[in-house]
Amino acid sequence: MGELLLAAGAEEVFTGVPGAPSVRTTRELDAVLEPVTPRQLHLSAFHPTGTVALGSDARRAPADPLGRLRGVRGVVIADGSALPSCPEVNPQLTIMALALAVSEAACRAAGG
Repeated sequence: MGELLLAAGAEEVFTGVPGAPSVRTTRELDAVLEPVTPRQLHLSAFHPTGTVALGSDARRAPADPLGRLRGVRGVVIADGSALPSCPEVNPQLTIMALALAVSEAACRAAGG
């Protein structure tokens, strides 16, 4: 991942390895990672959610209850960003249900 980020133009990449510094080149990355064992890695994953809330209050929600992004015609929010926060369980089914509901509402609003 560090190589990809550097190739994409990152000026500095944090390794995520406890005690290891950030790196600025692939050579530095290789030197930092060479002595690292799998037991030293702390891996995690997350589902980015809650960045574009749906709601009726325009001051608090960038998108309306049907997922339409306020101020931008033709943009509908139908992904995990519409969830208010990340649930305690895998949000895949919740996101799929949200996407279905928002897309059906958009089709109805478009007359389809």
